[in-house]
Amino acid sequence: MSHYIYYILAVGCFIGELFTMEFSLTCLGIGAIGAGITSWLGFGKWWQAGVFAVVASVCWLGVRPFLLRFIDKFTKHVNTPAEDVIGKEAIVEIAIDPAKQTGRVKVLGESWKATAAGPLAVGTKCVVEKLDGVTLTVRAK
Repeated sequence: MSHYIYYILAVGCFIGELFTMEFSLTCLGIGAIGAGITSWLGFGKWWQAGVFAVVASVCWLGVRPFLLRFIDKFTKHVNTPAEDVIGKEAIVEIAIDPAKQTGRVKVLGESWKATAAGPLAVGTKCVVEKLDGVTLTVRAK
């Protein structure tokens, strides 16, 4: 195979990497460059395939973890709306009765199913302690 085809594949991998940012395609692109150099030097297809496999594997196992850790240092965790309600103030909309498993609270303008250690009346201000599925556990403020 012509070495130009390997280089075109490598450029395609690098362009594709711009959309994924997980460095998988980068490793394949670097492997394609290695195979392209092997082809340019005149080695056969088996050598080209072997160099591609070895270079891509070394890149995958050695370089990729380093790059992922480097990117993670600059990545900020963004809370989901569900995680954002923990610790916020809520107001009981429908009386909470743990025995009957009924009750709803309003937090940040959204209505959530809620439970508590004891019954809470409508209008009681409370604080969200945890989230279990779609049910909030609250305590009186």
